Amino acid sequence: MKHAQDELSKRGARRKILVVEDNDLNREMLCAVLQQKFDTIEATDGIAGLEALDEHRTELSLVLLDVYMPRCDGFEFLRRMRADERFDTLPVIVATASDSVDDELECLKLGANDFVLKPYKSEIIMNRVSNMISLRESASLVNDLTWDDTTGLYSKELFYRTVEDILETNPNTEYDLVCSDIDGFSVLSDRYGTEKCDELLRALADQLRDKLPGYVVGGRIGADVFAFLADHRPSWPAEGPQNALGDLPVPNVSVKFGIVERIDRAMTVSKACNRAMRALETVKGRHGLLIALYDDDLHQRQELEQTIRETMEKALEDLQFAVFYQPKHDVSTGKTGGAEALVRWTHPEIGFVSPGLFIPIFERNGFITKLDMFVWEEACKEIKRCEELGLPAIPISVNASRLDFDVPDLPARICAIADKHGVDHALLHVELTESAYAENPDAVVRMLNELKGLGFSTELDDFGAGYSSLVSLNTLPLDVMKLDMSMVRQATATGDFRIVESTIKLAQVLGLKTVVEGVETAEEARRVTEMGCDLIQGYYYSRPLSKDDFEEYLRDNANEQQDVPDTH
Repeated sequence: MKHAQDELSKRGARRKILVVEDNDLNREMLCAVLQQKFDTIEATDGIAGLEALDEHRTELSLVLLDVYMPRCDGFEFLRRMRADERFDTLPVIVATASDSVDDELECLKLGANDFVLKPYKSEIIMNRVSNMISLRESASLVNDLTWDDTTGLYSKELFYRTVEDILETNPNTEYDLVCSDIDGFSVLSDRYGTEKCDELLRALADQLRDKLPGYVVGGRIGADVFAFLADHRPSWPAEGPQNALGDLPVPNVSVKFGIVERIDRAMTVSKACNRAMRALETVKGRHGLLIALYDDDLHQRQELEQTIRETMEKALEDLQFAVFYQPKHDVSTGKTGGAEALVRWTHPEIGFVSPGLFIPIFERNGFITKLDMFVWEEACKEIKRCEELGLPAIPISVNASRLDFDVPDLPARICAIADKHGVDHALLHVELTESAYAENPDAVVRMLNELKGLGFSTELDDFGAGYSSLVSLNTLPLDVMKLDMSMVRQATATGDFRIVESTIKLAQVLGLKTVVEGVETAEEARRVTEMGCDLIQGYYYSRPLSKDDFEEYLRDNANEQQDVPDTH
């Protein structure tokens, strides 16, 4: 450590470090340690960190980043930071209390350079930080443009510089930029070991260098990511360069490709590689899809996704999100027996944003938990408002994301929201999917038991949508099973409702109420009613309704039965 610090002191001014950490005590301790040798800038979460990163971009020597933070976690911070070519070479050390290999691999893929574990140890932190800054500055001083020792390809820096030179000296030649990535490389690394995977990388680099159509130059720009400049070709086959590959040292390797056609000279090589990788990400993990071209549609979609990430916090603050309610028809009474709370987003510039687009993004960056708490709050307000208007008191179910079960005090939070609004716990149902259970079974079972103990009901959503297992039915503390709409769609298409009927009977044996989703016709309603389901949810009775329309719907159906399909 002393050598590294001496090297830094020889070069003059104190280096500046950005510390992004939401825990006040941890952040203060880190800064106190670092300020022995460095100047520090503090940020309390990822959003504040990105703002500080931009404001002090010319001053910073390193970022020390926590992984799990509100608003914008470390993964999202890295994703946004590395998407900005101004910060290509700024080193990031990630601080985490987790020993998860998956977390480390994800951070490395997103551009982290090193890790320190919590609880922090002063000597280790100073050593890692000093050496990382020294390494970066030494590399900058000697202009470290080298070959990659493992593959024989250019290093990232040399590849970028070489491609820039080629583009500049050949202004009338059109080129494509091709990036490749091995699907599931981290799994292969665990299974076969570093030596075998290095052999795989060498063989793959050799084959692509020899057989890639129009090959000009190639570089290794990530752990298993290669980039190649190639002469432009009129079209790339659906299998991309994969069909040119022969035998590799590891069996059944799937290599995916992202391609930017006709590189724009006004674009940096780094940005072209980023675009190729964005295209590649759209086919990763998808069987049979090997190649993706970066085009205007992909660019617009990814720009939209970036806008969603950048505006989500303000959208929640400005009440751009609204909760809609889809009624559930009670078969036994012929009246409304419940409703499901569904979130909708109307953006002031984009307009209506589909939940199918924004919810997966929020599940990836962690914002979904904050949004779910908003939905709970709105559902409680609506139950209380209906009570004050003299409307029927019906239970409202709220979807719980898989990430919600990572919040240790989730039951207490939901309880506090209900009690704040004076809502009977029995009128609130927690909906979860089996995928949430599969990812964190112990936490899910524990929290559902706590919620039931507090008087809330629990519903298993999307049963039959692909994750269904009898084990979960026997393990989870459930009150209601919801049959996914795909079961009704399939039954209607084939005219065979036996699986639907058997599922309803299974639920009855287990003492569970049943909700059949996706019912759109009188015939479907008649069939599932005959089979003994308890509640029906679908467009046959009602679409999701705004708050005002929902209250009007309840008012219209308070004293008279809704149409019940003839079961004879």
